[in-house]
Amino acid sequence: DLELQNEYDCHLVKNWPLSEQGKIYFLNAIENDFVIVAENCSKIVGYLLGAIADIPYYDFKIAELCNMCISSAYRKSGIGTKLYSAFEKHFKSQGIYNFIVTASFKNKSAKAFYEKLGFQEANTTFIKF
Repeated sequence: DLELQNEYDCHLVKNWPLSEQGKIYFLNAIENDFVIVAENCSKIVGYLLGAIADIPYYDFKIAELCNMCISSAYRKSGIGTKLYSAFEKHFKSQGIYNFIVTASFKNKSAKAFYEKLGFQEANTTFIKF
């Protein structure tokens, strides 16, 4: 599945989640943030990681969908929508009603998915290599 992500951003480190730094990142998120997984026959087929975003120039709290991945065999089956619904419900129960997510500019399917969930394009990020 990470191969698909590299199609949209060639600078992503393919196996970063399996690296020591990646493992520390995910363990910290499990302990301190919001992480939910989707399973099929006791096999993880997707996950979503979210956290309260630290954006000091907003005058409201905002939750960030930091990353989400659904196994390619399970995409378009409703799993992503269910994971997102649990994420939104969790943060709304904490009084947070604003949400943010970043998607690769070239990843049209991810952008369409987030738009289907009600997200609107708000900012443009520029990068120079």
